[in-house]
Amino acid sequence: MQYFNSLPKVVYTDKNNNRTLYTNLMSRASVVPGVLNNILSFYEYDIQDQDTPEIVAHKYYGDINRFWIILYCNQINDPLWDWPLSSVKFQKYILNKYDGSNSGNLPSSVHHYEIIKQKTSSVSPNEIQEERIICSPEQYFSSPYFDSPTITIGTEVISFEITKKIVSNYEYEYELNESKRKIKILNKEYAAQFEKEFVNLMKN
Repeated sequence: MQYFNSLPKVVYTDKNNNRTLYTNLMSRASVVPGVLNNILSFYEYDIQDQDTPEIVAHKYYGDINRFWIILYCNQINDPLWDWPLSSVKFQKYILNKYDGSNSGNLPSSVHHYEIIKQKTSSVSPNEIQEERIICSPEQYFSSPYFDSPTITIGTEVISFEITKKIVSNYEYEYELNESKRKIKILNKEYAAQFEKEFVNLMKN
């Protein structure tokens, strides 16, 4: 299915009363809520360095025209910035954004300070709950490194580890880019139904 062909049309009349038919790119629809809310309809996928929505669609659906399903199911409205950059594009982005034009505008300059709290339990020792709190420089330098306290509730032992971290511009941008890699892909068995429902909803 050609995604843009399924979108409704709108008629625009200019000041000279000339009428032109355009595709309404702003149209959106709540497609197949039952499918979208069913975790069994999806599987997780980590976007690889050279992947594009079209490449992922071809890998899984055998059809690059189904790229829009990938974007739609992950609520990606702007594939230019909501999709992770490749390593080459990321390096170019860093060099362009952090060109050293002022003292804080270098990749190695401090972006922010963090206090990191990690919690583990003897009930599920391999599961780590992490909370990262952005703090001011004053809070960062005035707060000492903490010990690793533990508390016992019945037979459960809960451990806490609190550390601090200085995050550079490069680290911040890298983590932000990497956070976009994990997406969900609609099971191919539902793809045809998904397209059909989408077309019907857009017509209405």
